[in-house]
Amino acid sequence: AVDSNADNKVDQLLAEATVTVTDQAEATSLTESVAAIADLPVTLHLGGHDVRDLSPCDLVVVNPAVNKSKSEFFAEVVRRGIPWTTEMNLFCERCPATVIGVTGTYGKSTTCAMLAHCYERARAAGKTDYRRVHLGGNIGRSLLGELAEMDARDLVVLEMSNAQLEDLPRIEWAPDVAVITNLFPHHLDRHDSFADYVRAKLNIVRHPRRCGPVITGPMHEQAEAMLAEMLGQWTDVSIAPGGRRVVVERSVGSIPLRLPGAHNQANAACVMAVCCGVSKLDAKLVREALEEFRGLPHRLEFVRSIDGVDYYNDSKSTAPAATVVALEAIDRSTVAIVGGQRKDVSLADCAKILAQRCRAVVCMGESGPAFASALAPWVSGMPVHVVHGLSEAVTAAKSLARPGDAVLFSPGAASFDQYGNFTERGRHFVELVTAICST
Repeated sequence: AVDSNADNKVDQLLAEATVTVTDQAEATSLTESVAAIADLPVTLHLGGHDVRDLSPCDLVVVNPAVNKSKSEFFAEVVRRGIPWTTEMNLFCERCPATVIGVTGTYGKSTTCAMLAHCYERARAAGKTDYRRVHLGGNIGRSLLGELAEMDARDLVVLEMSNAQLEDLPRIEWAPDVAVITNLFPHHLDRHDSFADYVRAKLNIVRHPRRCGPVITGPMHEQAEAMLAEMLGQWTDVSIAPGGRRVVVERSVGSIPLRLPGAHNQANAACVMAVCCGVSKLDAKLVREALEEFRGLPHRLEFVRSIDGVDYYNDSKSTAPAATVVALEAIDRSTVAIVGGQRKDVSLADCAKILAQRCRAVVCMGESGPAFASALAPWVSGMPVHVVHGLSEAVTAAKSLARPGDAVLFSPGAASFDQYGNFTERGRHFVELVTAICST
């Protein structure tokens, strides 16, 4: 259990603290973040870390983007014995509400948004006792600011990334319901192996006496075995609340979603299992809520149809496997735009699917030439264009597409070669597509 006295000391520190924010990035690349805290009494030390900031320090809150195993600044925090925590742990320690925790390799943001939408729909219809529904976590919204207004009558849908889950065992906490949308190799630049990545993800169910039902989607066989081993250790453990035991649910029938793709059907299946199987919400109400759900920006987001061509923004695709999922979701001839920051990852599987499913491929950014090279063994006569930036890519895609086609912007690479994040990159794509209509 968490030491309540230590917890109270941390609360006192947070209430009385003078705050310094330090980041290795320069202010010019953190414009939105800096603007968001412009009216707060915060000292900014940007463009690098300075160990002198640690001399008066009583508590360090580590951003999940920091790779603690490689950060010299964090190593100095540990060497000096300075107490440290994370935003996620601060919230989970103090949250009085019921929590549905959601993690997975892909689809966790969409699944969280689906869950929140369904529970909001049920709340509005008077079909659930939850007073309020809060959506936050890795989806881009901290819920620390809402803690003061939360109580046991509220529901929190909390997206939890592998980085946010790394330190969860430090507070011996688990959500009331855990959802693992899927588990496949990803983020291996942060972890020494796929097994290490899976272990971080499974921290969401690592505390047996707190963890409730576990809902899972499809998994790599190694991840499946690791989860089965973990759950198998707890077969004789009664899980609160209500003495329920850990249950791993599977899929339900197809739902006519606005979002394309089998992966979104799998996300919806997880949502149905939670809403209907755990919360006992009315299945008809949940299905109707899922059918009307419009999705999230930058995740296979339908932008608009122009001259019979549908444009999709999938800027959240930051790995080749995510592009494969997006391609499999589009059920028509496609012109794909791929490329971004170059990393040492195999593009072979993605290139094969691109060649099979596309009318043409436009390759952009640092990794554009690498995508084109990976495509070479698979294409015969299919246009493959290499361009520098997104503006040129959209122009090329427009000229290559035919009525009835889709133009899919699914980079399969991080955005940092030309953009601050995938959101900025996706917004630019939407702006470029929208501009087509005015030309």
